[in-house]
Amino acid sequence: LAGQGVNLGFGDVAELAGILVAEAPVRCGDPDVLRRYERARREPVYLMQGVCHGLQKLFNNHDPILKTMRNFGLGLTNQAGWLKRQLIRQAEKH
Repeated sequence: LAGQGVNLGFGDVAELAGILVAEAPVRCGDPDVLRRYERARREPVYLMQGVCHGLQKLFNNHDPILKTMRNFGLGLTNQAGWLKRQLIRQAEKH
């Protein structure tokens, strides 16, 4: 998860720049234009918030059964190269 905040920020900048380039300069501060940007970025931001929250709950839990299941799942993910690559690719998008 290291760097995901920066990646989200880069996505914010790219989205806002694309929207503003497509608009007339006089509309840069228009609430409708800014709402379009907000809607476009809502899903990636909420998704990352959910992932971070879930991982925090998963790793901050001291239940031995959950710890065992978590470690087993992480081990499987680490061994499944295709799954690991998918997770990395998904993280890079956001």
